[in-house]
Amino acid sequence: MRESGTSGGRTQVVAWALYDWANSAFATVVMSGFFPVFFRDYWNAGEAGEAITFRLGVTNSLSSLVIVLCAPVLGAIADAGGSRKTFPFAFASLGILSTASLYGVSQGAWMVAAIAYFLATVGFMGGNIFYDALLVTVAPRSRYETVSALGFGLGYLGGGLLFAACVGMSLNPDLFGLENAGEAVRVAFVLVALWWAVFSIPLFRRVTEPPAGDRRRSWSVG
Repeated sequence: MRESGTSGGRTQVVAWALYDWANSAFATVVMSGFFPVFFRDYWNAGEAGEAITFRLGVTNSLSSLVIVLCAPVLGAIADAGGSRKTFPFAFASLGILSTASLYGVSQGAWMVAAIAYFLATVGFMGGNIFYDALLVTVAPRSRYETVSALGFGLGYLGGGLLFAACVGMSLNPDLFGLENAGEAVRVAFVLVALWWAVFSIPLFRRVTEPPAGDRRRSWSVG
């Protein structure tokens, strides 16, 4: 059996795909780029390398564990209640605010930085689960791969552009009116949060979903 998808039109497709452009900046700039280095050199300055690696590993593992444990329940609730947009909004808000909060974490406060990063990562991964679930509301089944590829491509492009800009800012902080590379990295966390927030707006404003009771499914053998 197969379920026929619904189509939300070109505007909703673009709005949906832009969320990948929005939150991929967290993956490139924070997760893969600046946070591990800054966590080691700024928030764990003077600590043993083994301890730093352990702390970062525990933080990443805990965030993944939380998502693994919660995703099935949250997914079932969202699908049954017709609230697939409520959950990505909540998770995105958590990720955005937690990422921005990294700016204010003082040097040596590795525990605070780890907690903020943990929450931001949960927000990032949790938001992606429900973002992916919204694909069925913006495209028919026959276009799932095409629309998904659009989001994937925009994610790489958007994340790469902001990463390049943040690297340039950290290498030349004086050109941006910043005192040093450390301040540039802290500003980069704020820029990621702003980027994530601004480019998430189309998803939450333009993408619609039918209420749970109004969803129409057509099934055929095949």
